[in-house]
Amino acid sequence: MREGSKKVAMLITRVSLLVVLGLLLTISGPVVGQDSSAAELWPAFRVSLDLNPRFSVQGTVEKHNGEDASLSQWKLGAIVNYRMRKIFQWVLEDIDGDNQYNLVVGGGYENLNTKQINGTKREHRVVVQLTPKYVPFGRLLLQDRSRAEFRWVDGVYNFRYRNKLTAQRAFKVSKFRFTPYASGELFWDRNRHAWNQNQYAFGVQLPYKKLLMLDTFYLRQNCTTCSPDPVSVLGFTLNFYFKL
Repeated sequence: MREGSKKVAMLITRVSLLVVLGLLLTISGPVVGQDSSAAELWPAFRVSLDLNPRFSVQGTVEKHNGEDASLSQWKLGAIVNYRMRKIFQWVLEDIDGDNQYNLVVGGGYENLNTKQINGTKREHRVVVQLTPKYVPFGRLLLQDRSRAEFRWVDGVYNFRYRNKLTAQRAFKVSKFRFTPYASGELFWDRNRHAWNQNQYAFGVQLPYKKLLMLDTFYLRQNCTTCSPDPVSVLGFTLNFYFKL
């Protein structure tokens, strides 16, 4: 079993390196013709602190070329979550405490600074979200997050609703743990009165003990009101977990 675990780990590492290399070459390559599509790299750092079994605080720092396809963007945010109903013990030991509950509600604040050709765009967001979680069978976890964003972009108010569905399953080969997942998200913009954006992603989470988890993913963004469009993203999120 140990030898099998090492082979699986080596295979995943090699595939990840090939994907990274391919997308980096795409990012650094020249733009050809009038194609407005783009390939980008989105790194992020996230810290989750369990205040008690029900309440947690999550802080995030992200650097990428913009959720709304802008040139360069930093995002800082914090969300307080309340876990309402506990799921029966269904999974292999999960490093994320939220995944042990059927319903998680949260609220917080995000600040975004986007560098553009004509200056810096500043956005303030107040967010409220509700995430039911289901275990239909086996170790398959389904999440359906509804998120309301009250946004002030350079002083102009807007509202956006986002709905994200995620399916994931945890695996364990000897001592090696990993969780593949797929997600899709739709965006509704009040000022544009339209479902103007969607994102879908495929990734794998690699936890280490009870301290950290590396989330690597490929994301595709389509937006009828953005440029460039579409956007292909290689993302990395390093998550740390602590308890009081």
